[in-house]
Amino acid sequence: MTVYVVGAGLAGLSSALAAVDAGFKVELHESAGQAGGRCRSWHEPSLDEVIDNGTHMVLGGNRALFTYLRRIDAVDQLVPAPIAFPMIDLASGQRWTATPWRLLPSLIASLWRTRHDADIGIGALLGTDRNFLRFWEPVIVSVMNTPAEAASATVFRRVLALTLWRSLAASRPFVVRRSLSDTFVTPALRTLEAAGARIALTHPLRRLILSGTRVQELVFDDRTIVLDDDDRVVLALPWAVAAGMVPGLPSLPSSPIVNAHFRLSQHPQTLPAAGFVGLLGSTAQWLFVRGNILSVTVSAAGALAERSVEEIRQILWRDVAAALDLRTEPLAARVIKEKRATLFHTPEVEAKRPNAIAGDNLILAGDWTATGLPCTLEGAIHSGTLAGKALRGSRLIP
Repeated sequence: MTVYVVGAGLAGLSSALAAVDAGFKVELHESAGQAGGRCRSWHEPSLDEVIDNGTHMVLGGNRALFTYLRRIDAVDQLVPAPIAFPMIDLASGQRWTATPWRLLPSLIASLWRTRHDADIGIGALLGTDRNFLRFWEPVIVSVMNTPAEAASATVFRRVLALTLWRSLAASRPFVVRRSLSDTFVTPALRTLEAAGARIALTHPLRRLILSGTRVQELVFDDRTIVLDDDDRVVLALPWAVAAGMVPGLPSLPSSPIVNAHFRLSQHPQTLPAAGFVGLLGSTAQWLFVRGNILSVTVSAAGALAERSVEEIRQILWRDVAAALDLRTEPLAARVIKEKRATLFHTPEVEAKRPNAIAGDNLILAGDWTATGLPCTLEGAIHSGTLAGKALRGSRLIP
């Protein structure tokens, strides 16, 4: 039996690892020249530095993610940060440090009383709460990539149940030591190769040949693979690509993210020791500094993504300079728009997300599938875990 995993983002890498650990022969096919999907790094010539596609923070309670890192021997590539979130309100000039566990009482009563009710937007529960406006709203936007007033309360409650509501250790933030690729991608490829998996980069799947709900053939540019009766296919592609290959997938609206990376001419003197800070009263939402590079992330960035790259650069640098008291212009900048970064996590969209099993021998993986989690690193890796359970014939429980 061979498991053909199509797509080498985090969902595909996690699926392939689950398959080899279950004793299957594995072939991993990726259309790009590198693995990682949205979770990747590269040397950016304009900055003369290695940058990540986007900046990510993980929490100690991300169980699927840490299990994955232990499997590929890369836990040491994450660096723990203090369990506190430095915040700056550019409109008022106020600065403070938010300690999430002390703010939990402002969430628990409102969110938990709806646990058995129909899913609703978080803003309907918490929109007037002071702590919501000063901390929870920017956290919700970054985790859900959806405006807080529209974001699914059910999904965010699951995130909290795995992290802040569990323990202090589960609440601790971590950032990558060097890069996303060094942490999540390169060690996974090395582990898969050592396990005997065949990896084919720059090898795009063009179409699936289906007979009813069974995949019969995989059509690539250079060959067509005819599947044996006991072969399996894990389709770990972005939703928009998978929807063009698998009939009947639901329409899942997406939400953009905008990232900007600045090469600094001076190191910020006011940056907290954590190396990151959250902003209110500005377009920029979260700032991270690693070496000479300052990175800005803006989630649910629909309006911003429609602006020109130069406009975005100016807007975000203005916020950065004001927050960190930077008096000189950056040496260089790189703006990245991801117009289909994640799902738009409303209650309506959550109800449509498809399960992993899509056919007799076809399994779906990806952060957009029904993982019970938002489209995050944890969600993508967990989807691979669910794909592994489906390969083994286990009952799927998100």
